[in-house]
Amino acid sequence: MQVAEEELPGIEKFVEYSLQRRANIIIYNSFDDMKQSNIGLGQDWQNAGGITKLVNNKMIIYFNGNHADLRRQIREGIAQILVQNVLFGEDLGEVAGNAALLDLPQWLIDGYVAYVGQNWSTQLDDDLKSEILSYKYKNFYQFAFEKPLLAGHAFWYYIEEKYKKENTSYLLYLARVYKSLKRASQQVTKEKKFKDVLANFMQYEEEKYENDITHRKNYPKGSEITDYTVGKRINYFHFNVNPNKRNGSFAVVQYKKGQYRLILNEEGEDKTLLKFGVKTNQNAINPNYPMMAWDPKGTRK
Repeated sequence: MQVAEEELPGIEKFVEYSLQRRANIIIYNSFDDMKQSNIGLGQDWQNAGGITKLVNNKMIIYFNGNHADLRRQIREGIAQILVQNVLFGEDLGEVAGNAALLDLPQWLIDGYVAYVGQNWSTQLDDDLKSEILSYKYKNFYQFAFEKPLLAGHAFWYYIEEKYKKENTSYLLYLARVYKSLKRASQQVTKEKKFKDVLANFMQYEEEKYENDITHRKNYPKGSEITDYTVGKRINYFHFNVNPNKRNGSFAVVQYKKGQYRLILNEEGEDKTLLKFGVKTNQNAINPNYPMMAWDPKGTRK
């Protein structure tokens, strides 16, 4: 497709590797249609950082009405193909041999793919800020265990900030050549061990976001900050705050084991507006639905 042809040269230049064989792109009209696909049935799909899937040389994506998001999915899919070829080769024998010798953490690979697909964004920055300032992670490894994609993406953006953008691909290249993250890290970061780089990442991000809060102005009178307790086994997304500044109500989507609930919180009390979905442990969250919005005055949801 045209978008893929436009993006391919730039991604090849960044990754410093060219696509060796044609990649097939399959686009579905919605996330649910993609989940019902029988392509790759019985196989483990490769996850390209976000929701883009790869089955052999087939890139499986979906359209949610957002052309920018579609472009991001395509970029991630192309990046995933190139990175897999760079690290592990193309034929099965080569892949098996290299995978056994090159023991890179999955968060590092998926994070690089996501980083190539989308350098950084305000939403990612907000997500990282929330996680770092929660102070619930003792070290980077705990952070990567809980939020592998965000941790991986943020790590590569940190390498760009601290050691220049060209050193991101160089670090991955050296890790493949040396088959050692420690040696690769020492080469790029001037004799620092990889575990020290991760520790410096946590310290750097914490100081950056703490300084950001310190230099912000106080909230105006009449505004209110509300906290909302969430459980580890329940996912919440699409927080939608009432646009009326005098009204502290908000709506949020709750997801648990395949079932969705659209919740309206008014004065601390939850009210379920919509409930749907089939209880299961296997289905992935549809990141786009249900869609919701307030009227301009904040009187109707």
